[in-house]
Amino acid sequence: MAESEQAGRTVVLGVDASEHSERAFDWYVKNIYKETDKILVIHAQEYPTIPAAPYPYGYAYYEEWQNLVEKSDKQVKELLECFGTKCKRLKEREKFKLYKEESNRPGEVICKLAEDEEANLIVMGSRGMGTLRRTFLGSVSDYCVHHAHIPVVVVPPPNRHDDHTKSS
Repeated sequence: MAESEQAGRTVVLGVDASEHSERAFDWYVKNIYKETDKILVIHAQEYPTIPAAPYPYGYAYYEEWQNLVEKSDKQVKELLECFGTKCKRLKEREKFKLYKEESNRPGEVICKLAEDEEANLIVMGSRGMGTLRRTFLGSVSDYCVHHAHIPVVVVPPPNRHDDHTKSS
Protein backbone atom coordinates (compact mmCIF):
# COMPACT_ATOMS: atom_id res chain seq x y z
CA MET A 1 0.00 0.00 0.00
CA ALA A 2 1.39 3.42 -0.93
CA GLU A 3 2.38 5.80 1.85
CA SER A 4 -0.23 8.38 0.77
CA GLU A 5 -2.99 5.76 1.02
CA GLN A 6 -1.95 4.88 4.58
CA ALA A 7 -1.88 8.53 5.61
CA GLY A 8 -5.39 9.05 4.27
CA ARG A 9 -7.07 11.95 2.59
CA THR A 10 -7.75 15.39 3.94
CA VAL A 11 -11.36 16.37 3.32
CA VAL A 12 -12.72 19.89 3.87
CA LEU A 13 -16.41 20.11 4.72
CA GLY A 14 -17.88 23.61 4.34
CA VAL A 15 -20.86 23.95 6.66
CA ASP A 16 -23.52 26.42 7.70
CA ALA A 17 -26.68 26.08 9.78
CA SER A 18 -28.77 24.70 6.91
CA GLU A 19 -30.11 21.26 6.21
CA HIS A 20 -27.98 21.36 3.04
CA SER A 21 -24.80 21.06 5.12
CA GLU A 22 -26.29 18.18 7.10
CA ARG A 23 -27.22 16.41 3.86
CA ALA A 24 -23.71 16.95 2.43
CA PHE A 25 -22.09 15.55 5.58
CA ASP A 26 -24.40 12.53 5.56
CA TRP A 27 -23.74 11.94 1.84
CA TYR A 28 -19.98 12.10 2.42
CA VAL A 29 -20.16 9.58 5.28
CA LYS A 30 -22.42 7.21 3.35
CA ASN A 31 -20.65 7.35 -0.02
CA ILE A 32 -16.96 8.21 0.19
CA TYR A 33 -15.81 8.37 3.82
CA LYS A 34 -12.76 6.28 4.71
CA GLU A 35 -11.56 5.61 8.26
CA THR A 36 -8.20 7.15 7.38
CA ASP A 37 -9.74 10.48 6.29
CA LYS A 38 -8.81 13.62 8.18
CA ILE A 39 -11.97 15.77 8.25
CA LEU A 40 -11.72 19.56 8.44
CA VAL A 41 -15.10 21.14 9.18
CA ILE A 42 -15.19 24.88 8.49
CA HIS A 43 -17.79 27.58 8.93
CA ALA A 44 -17.20 31.10 7.60
CA GLN A 45 -19.09 33.40 9.92
CA GLU A 46 -20.36 36.73 8.67
CA TYR A 47 -20.93 39.15 11.51
CA PRO A 48 -23.92 41.49 11.43
CA THR A 49 -23.03 44.97 10.23
CA ILE A 50 -23.30 48.05 12.40
CA PRO A 51 -24.98 51.20 11.03
CA ALA A 52 -22.41 53.56 9.51
CA ALA A 53 -23.85 56.81 10.91
CA PRO A 54 -22.05 57.67 14.18
CA TYR A 55 -23.70 59.73 16.89
CA PRO A 56 -21.89 62.31 19.07
CA TYR A 57 -21.40 59.83 21.92
CA GLY A 58 -20.64 56.67 19.92
CA TYR A 59 -22.80 54.39 17.84
CA ALA A 60 -26.48 54.40 18.74
CA TYR A 61 -26.92 50.70 18.02
CA TYR A 62 -23.64 49.37 19.41
CA GLU A 63 -25.24 47.41 22.26
CA GLU A 64 -27.82 45.90 19.93
CA TRP A 65 -25.06 44.99 17.47
CA GLN A 66 -22.96 43.50 20.28
CA ASN A 67 -25.93 41.32 21.32
CA LEU A 68 -26.33 40.14 17.71
CA VAL A 69 -22.62 39.26 17.55
CA GLU A 70 -22.82 37.30 20.80
CA LYS A 71 -25.91 35.46 19.56
CA SER A 72 -24.17 34.69 16.26
CA ASP A 73 -21.06 33.40 18.09
CA LYS A 74 -23.22 31.12 20.23
CA GLN A 75 -25.04 29.72 17.18
CA VAL A 76 -21.76 29.02 15.38
CA LYS A 77 -20.32 27.32 18.45
CA GLU A 78 -23.40 25.08 18.67
CA LEU A 79 -23.21 24.36 14.93
CA LEU A 80 -19.57 23.30 15.11
CA GLU A 81 -20.18 21.25 18.25
CA CYS A 82 -22.98 19.44 16.40
CA PHE A 83 -20.65 18.56 13.51
CA GLY A 84 -17.93 17.65 16.03
CA THR A 85 -20.32 15.18 17.63
CA LYS A 86 -21.07 13.69 14.20
CA CYS A 87 -17.34 13.31 13.54
CA LYS A 88 -16.79 11.66 16.94
CA ARG A 89 -19.35 9.01 16.01
CA LEU A 90 -17.09 7.92 13.16
CA LYS A 91 -14.42 5.36 13.98
CA GLU A 92 -11.36 7.65 13.78
CA ARG A 93 -12.32 10.16 16.45
CA GLU A 94 -9.03 12.03 16.56
CA LYS A 95 -8.96 12.73 12.84
CA PHE A 96 -11.08 15.86 12.61
CA LYS A 97 -10.72 19.58 13.28
CA LEU A 98 -13.32 22.33 13.58
CA TYR A 99 -12.63 25.79 12.15
CA LYS A 100 -14.45 29.10 12.43
CA GLU A 101 -13.37 32.02 10.29
CA GLU A 102 -14.87 35.49 10.28
CA SER A 103 -15.46 36.49 6.70
CA ASN A 104 -18.16 37.67 4.36
CA ARG A 105 -16.54 35.55 1.61
CA PRO A 106 -17.02 31.93 2.67
CA GLY A 107 -15.93 30.48 -0.68
CA GLU A 108 -12.52 32.13 -0.35
CA VAL A 109 -12.16 30.91 3.23
CA ILE A 110 -12.98 27.31 2.27
CA CYS A 111 -10.58 27.32 -0.69
CA LYS A 112 -7.79 28.87 1.40
CA LEU A 113 -8.17 26.26 4.15
CA ALA A 114 -8.12 23.50 1.54
CA GLU A 115 -4.94 24.95 0.03
CA ASP A 116 -3.22 25.60 3.39
CA GLU A 117 -3.99 22.08 4.65
CA GLU A 118 -3.18 20.45 1.30
CA ALA A 119 -6.65 18.92 1.21
CA ASN A 120 -7.59 16.31 -1.37
CA LEU A 121 -11.30 17.08 -1.58
CA ILE A 122 -13.95 19.66 -0.65
CA VAL A 123 -17.51 18.56 0.14
CA MET A 124 -20.44 20.96 0.54
CA GLY A 125 -24.16 21.22 0.11
CA SER A 126 -26.01 23.30 -2.41
CA ARG A 127 -29.17 25.28 -1.70
CA GLY A 128 -30.35 24.77 -5.25
CA MET A 129 -30.78 28.44 -6.11
CA GLY A 130 -31.84 29.30 -9.60
CA THR A 131 -29.49 30.96 -12.07
CA LEU A 132 -30.85 34.46 -11.45
CA ARG A 133 -30.58 34.31 -7.64
CA ARG A 134 -27.13 32.75 -7.86
CA THR A 135 -26.02 35.54 -10.21
CA PHE A 136 -27.06 38.28 -7.79
CA LEU A 137 -26.36 36.60 -4.46
CA GLY A 138 -23.38 34.50 -5.44
CA SER A 139 -22.89 30.90 -4.57
CA VAL A 140 -20.31 29.47 -2.22
CA SER A 141 -20.30 26.13 -4.02
CA ASP A 142 -19.99 27.86 -7.41
CA TYR A 143 -17.02 29.86 -6.12
CA CYS A 144 -15.30 26.74 -4.79
CA VAL A 145 -15.87 24.77 -7.98
CA HIS A 146 -14.22 27.52 -10.01
CA HIS A 147 -11.39 28.48 -7.64
CA ALA A 148 -10.31 25.34 -5.79
CA HIS A 149 -7.48 23.36 -7.34
CA ILE A 150 -8.83 20.06 -6.05
CA PRO A 151 -12.06 18.15 -6.66
CA VAL A 152 -15.19 19.70 -5.15
CA VAL A 153 -18.27 17.59 -4.43
CA VAL A 154 -21.47 19.65 -4.36
CA VAL A 155 -24.36 17.67 -2.93
CA PRO A 156 -27.58 18.99 -4.51
CA PRO A 157 -30.88 19.43 -2.71
CA PRO A 158 -33.38 16.62 -3.04
CA ASN A 159 -35.32 16.60 -6.26
CA ARG A 160 -38.50 18.52 -5.50
CA HIS A 161 -40.09 17.27 -8.69
CA ASP A 162 -39.75 13.52 -8.09
CA ASP A 163 -43.49 12.97 -8.49
CA HIS A 164 -43.51 14.99 -11.72
CA THR A 165 -40.64 13.10 -13.30
CA LYS A 166 -42.12 9.69 -12.46
CA SER A 167 -45.36 10.44 -14.28
CA SER A 168 -43.64 11.65 -17.44
